Amino acid sequence: MTDPVVVIGGGLAGLAAAARLAKAGHQVELYERSETLGGTWAPYRLASSAMADNAPSILGFPAPWRDLFRKSGRPLEAELARMGYVLEPAQPAEMIFADGTDLTLPTDRGGQYDTLAAAYGDSVAERWRALLDRLDKVWQTLRGLGLEAELRSARQLNRSVKRNLFGHRMTLADLASSINHDHLGAVIRSIGYRSGSVPEQTPAFAAVELSMQRTFGRWQVQPLNPGSKLDVGRSSVLVEALAARLELRKVRIHLGCPVERIQLRNGHVTAVATSEGDRPASAVIATGDPWQTFHDLLSTAPARRTRGQLRGLSPAAAPTITHQEVPTPTALLRERVALSEVGVPTVSYLRQLADNGLRTTHDFNHTLPRPSYGVAWNGFESWLRRPSVTTEVPGLYTASPSSPAGAGPSQVVLSAALAAYSCHEYLRAGA
Repeated sequence: MTDPVVVIGGGLAGLAAAARLAKAGHQVELYERSETLGGTWAPYRLASSAMADNAPSILGFPAPWRDLFRKSGRPLEAELARMGYVLEPAQPAEMIFADGTDLTLPTDRGGQYDTLAAAYGDSVAERWRALLDRLDKVWQTLRGLGLEAELRSARQLNRSVKRNLFGHRMTLADLASSINHDHLGAVIRSIGYRSGSVPEQTPAFAAVELSMQRTFGRWQVQPLNPGSKLDVGRSSVLVEALAARLELRKVRIHLGCPVERIQLRNGHVTAVATSEGDRPASAVIATGDPWQTFHDLLSTAPARRTRGQLRGLSPAAAPTITHQEVPTPTALLRERVALSEVGVPTVSYLRQLADNGLRTTHDFNHTLPRPSYGVAWNGFESWLRRPSVTTEVPGLYTASPSSPAGAGPSQVVLSAALAAYSCHEYLRAGA
């Protein structure tokens, strides 16, 4: 029998990669050091017994999720319906600026123009529309650079590509200044903080998030039957659906069992050492943070290039997340974003529970570096320092918020897809 593919880590990337590989016919074993699946998306109960998670309640870019579920056995809509849920469009966020002004910006092109023209005048609305039209081109350029195909070397970033991405020197802070408007500049700058970085070090192309929201909208997980008392706006329902998919696909899951070493023979992956003993592996997909993978799990000889690249990177700054039970709100789910003068956001999600409400706050004014949240930007060049999905070690692949695709949940799902595809081709070639 062929040795299994070992997936290290039971977070979003690990679950997504394991589901795809198992559907492709591979024997898959997943090792998770904690006692639960989901990683930073794992659901948990508060002291009051209310179910909560640290995931964003509003999701964008649902296509990678739909592709993942369809290609691992059952469409997302059918899987959610089986659990009593549905993925529905979400309302736009209410933004509160430092001067007390509020703005609720629709996601559609015409709605954005009309709202901004009414609030700030036609000139400002025209500048915003022109920026987002430019960012649409950024999105088309980025698709082949870590999202739908791997970003492996600087050779993929020729002069034309860099020009499409605002060049390699322009930062998010520069882009915010170019809009020449305090409120909209704060919105642009907030993207850098929400990615765990600062806008002065974040490449301007990261503002593509604005284009993606306009193109793909905003989405939320909701009960099919509002009277069912199922959780409203709890995105970790998707993790639970993935865990069920792994069980269906007979993925062998080891909880409370950390991988201590990736073992090589003649430079190729052959096994992993775990707290339960050694386990042969035909390939490994590592979904932990890159420092753990390349410093702790590998011996010093392999992956020297990647180790060198990591010296120029640091962990992303994760927000402080709190939960507070409140009286039952009127809306099922609402997002509110308070922005400081320089764009530091405090994001709160207010959602209905069975008998009251829950406010979850992601405070980017108080952050701590956490490798599990990805890599902080340190200029355009730091993009190429992120570990490639296909590593220099034959049989070793990575997928995580630290991948070139980015740290957003949909981007993590895409990095897992690329890892699964490359691993599958590697195993076929060696068969």
